Amino acid sequence: MSKSVNTLIAAVAAVASLAGATAVPTIASAQARSNGVTSCDAPGGRQRAGAVIGGLVGAAAGSQVSRNERTLGAVVGGVAGAAAGSYIGCNQQRARANSQALAGASYRASSNLRVRSGPGTNYGQIGSVSAGQRVQVNGTSGDWARLNGGGWVSARYLSNY
Repeated sequence: MSKSVNTLIAAVAAVASLAGATAVPTIASAQARSNGVTSCDAPGGRQRAGAVIGGLVGAAAGSQVSRNERTLGAVVGGVAGAAAGSYIGCNQQRARANSQALAGASYRASSNLRVRSGPGTNYGQIGSVSAGQRVQVNGTSGDWARLNGGGWVSARYLSNY
């Protein structure tokens, strides 16, 4: 077999070991912890997709960086890329789950809040919410909650009603 085929096989094996974590006993035993690399506590498929994409990109980069030992470079790059992609994918899953959990519920403002015309501090203020005031949330964008009456507030300052 050619060296490039060996490199590809090694990279695919490295990525498969992280993407299919249940096949590797040491990783499967670590799934009890939700660290974002080997397991994720939020629903969705972004962690696995991130691991596969990161592993392939890492394997290609590792193979190019390590000119003398391309197979080793591909394996190390693939594992590092898969771990990074898995972690990033899990963080995206968590953010999405948190955003969906806020929508459609009543909350109380934990401090005085500025109501903005869009989800961010770069949008103008169109109103305010007093500390302790009850608000209805009907959507989210990142760390911002869209109010039923219109406008956006930082979701960090809302608590369960």
